[in-house]
Amino acid sequence: MTAGVAPQRVLIIVLTSGRRLSVTVVAIDPQRGEEPRRHKEFPLRWAELDHAGRVAALRQALEATCQPLGLIPHSLFIACTDPSLAATPVSGWAAIGEDIVISEHERDYALARARAHATADDREVLDVLPTHWTVRSRAGQEDCDDPLGKYGDHLTCHALRITARRGLAEEYRRVVEDLGLHLEGLIPQPVALYRGVASRLPKTNTQLIIDIGARHTTLLVRRRGRLAHLETHAFGGDTISERIASALGIDPQHAEDLKHTLDIAQPIATDSSEGQLTLFSELQQRQAAQAARVAQECVAAFFRERARYLRDERDLLSQRGQIHLFGRGAALRGLAPLLSDIFRLEALIGSGSKHADPGSELDGLLVAGVIRCAADRRIAHLEAASYTLRGLAQRMIAWLREPLR
Repeated sequence: MTAGVAPQRVLIIVLTSGRRLSVTVVAIDPQRGEEPRRHKEFPLRWAELDHAGRVAALRQALEATCQPLGLIPHSLFIACTDPSLAATPVSGWAAIGEDIVISEHERDYALARARAHATADDREVLDVLPTHWTVRSRAGQEDCDDPLGKYGDHLTCHALRITARRGLAEEYRRVVEDLGLHLEGLIPQPVALYRGVASRLPKTNTQLIIDIGARHTTLLVRRRGRLAHLETHAFGGDTISERIASALGIDPQHAEDLKHTLDIAQPIATDSSEGQLTLFSELQQRQAAQAARVAQECVAAFFRERARYLRDERDLLSQRGQIHLFGRGAALRGLAPLLSDIFRLEALIGSGSKHADPGSELDGLLVAGVIRCAADRRIAHLEAASYTLRGLAQRMIAWLREPLR
């Protein structure tokens, strides 16, 4: 229960995905950190609903999750994904002038400059993530994960700016406001996934994290323990099923069922009568062979283009590292060896834990990641409010103490 917990320490987080909507209630405790109090999932295709349908679905989900806790929502965080999500490297700096101990003031100033970079008219900024910092002093310069407490006369913030198509945040804000609530923050799901999985990955070499969902595929690149790249595309398990249905002239559900019987690394040969072909009639043999080829060509074409971009254009992939496959699409048979061949990296299912289901593991990582993202934003909001009120109070006291003239 959330009884006895101050309202400012209660988080309500909504996560929308291709086929589900989930609501998580979390209490922030100064000693124990974030404590999930309730998590509930609802089968739902959010992208296929109109505005009124989204308002109704979210209302029902919030009531089912919050009422048993005796909780009345006032504000929400929403974690979302969209094919327009992308990341751009940006930097900001604080020119101090003399060696001092770097404080929160210099750190926040450099980060604010990174946030201030201009954005294209058709894009909006959802988040700015510091990846590392460079502190320069008379003794030289040093790259670090946190500059607080270090000596220097110049601080540079290196960050990734996460953007999406303009209007995305407004779509969610309108849904939340029509419920009489406040949208406290929009969290990009790829960022939440990275926050959830980062501690499970090695800090050396390159890790390519691929999340294949029903409607979207996200690729994250981590180099030497730091997030270096993020991109999301309108490609997923539904895309493969639609291609199979179109090529074979069958209904979408049949194509979906057929997809799960295929091994896309080993397309079925039509002239063989051995192996799995003995399980099918002649018609089913031809259908399975054609479906396997369609699925392989669809997947290979998409990921070969991504490999070319990441390796040749951006030089983000090294010769050593791993691919980590998440999402229900990662269960497609033959996907791991196919991607290993395309990217020339070892491919693992999930974080590499034995017997881990890539879909279930993703769910846990996303929930953990969105909780951390939401908690960080709430704490930053509280600290900013406290700082503003404290500064206002100090200015009022100074004004009252001024002599009359």
